[in-house]
Amino acid sequence: MHKMRNRLALGALMLAMMAAVLFYVTGMVLPDTDPTSAHNGSAHTLQQTEYNEGEPEAIANTVGDLLEPGVIFEDALSALLQDPRVEKYLSREADKKALRSYFAGEPGALSDREAWELIERIENEGRVIAYEGLAIKLAWLERNSGSKAEYDERAAAIIAEYRQRAHRQLQAYDPYREVPGFARYKEMEVEILREVQQMASFPDGLSRQEYLRQRLQTAREEAYGN
Repeated sequence: MHKMRNRLALGALMLAMMAAVLFYVTGMVLPDTDPTSAHNGSAHTLQQTEYNEGEPEAIANTVGDLLEPGVIFEDALSALLQDPRVEKYLSREADKKALRSYFAGEPGALSDREAWELIERIENEGRVIAYEGLAIKLAWLERNSGSKAEYDERAAAIIAEYRQRAHRQLQAYDPYREVPGFARYKEMEVEILREVQQMASFPDGLSRQEYLRQRLQTAREEAYGN
């Protein structure tokens, strides 16, 4: 019975893991991924069938067979874990775990240099936005500064670098080029402002500002396709 329970637990774990990855990648949900819960009002669950002679062992054998090498279940799981999207997801999870271990000071964690390089890579890949990257770097700096004065000096340099970077990005940003529908909206905005300015009364008892707000919202939805 103990061996059977272990096989059931292992089977449940494998099914749950596969279901979680499938849901993350495709939105699909595997039916009955929790073998201890009823599905669609079924009168029998794995937990209930433990009391029926012979059924627990048969169920355990079935789950165990699915885990035997060469069976379709194992092949499908192996293929799923090799999917580029799944590999990317697992890699990101591993990176987060590595950084958590580093800042927690756990044995076998990344070195200071490795942690900094990982932070840089995550930021360069666009997996965190600027202020998040800055916050992580400042946390790293706090761990690697010999004194408050050293931390303050190095932190000021990093913050200045981020300010300069943000300024350059702002100067290079052109919403007419970067934002689809922006040019169309600005044209509509000018026309609406001119029209509303010339109106003396407004529908439904609205004030000028309320009416203008509604017209501009409608224009945004039309221009941006919302």
